[in-house]
Amino acid sequence: MDIKWTDDLTVGVDAIDYQHKELIAIIHNLLKAINRGDARDEIEKVMAFLKMYVEVHFLMEETLMLNINYPQDKLLEHEAQHAQFWDTYDELVVIFKKDHCSPVLLDTIKNVLVGWFANHMRKTDKAIGVFIKKGGKDTKAYGY
Repeated sequence: MDIKWTDDLTVGVDAIDYQHKELIAIIHNLLKAINRGDARDEIEKVMAFLKMYVEVHFLMEETLMLNINYPQDKLLEHEAQHAQFWDTYDELVVIFKKDHCSPVLLDTIKNVLVGWFANHMRKTDKAIGVFIKKGGKDTKAYGY
């Protein structure tokens, strides 16, 4: 399983959609690096960059949800999914440290990480865009 940007991943908030496209590119590069059997330090750099980028992205989403008065229960659910991502990421780090280009690492990234992001974007993140449209919120007012 690979991940590519498709219109069904569009949330409708420019900043989120831009960052999602960047995340997809990073994950795609990680998969290519592992498939090529790149040096451990190259894969480590991509994984570290992914971690940093995701931290910034999640903070941006959570701040936006607070700014637009997103329903508290939906915000907490969204944050819980973000926490779930970090559990998955930590598993990847353990697998990577054990054997940086193992089929297990590649399978985990393809089946778990790619699946998590695609599902999260199509459902949980898309709900932010729907909420904004219904409420007539202008994300530009918040710098998004």
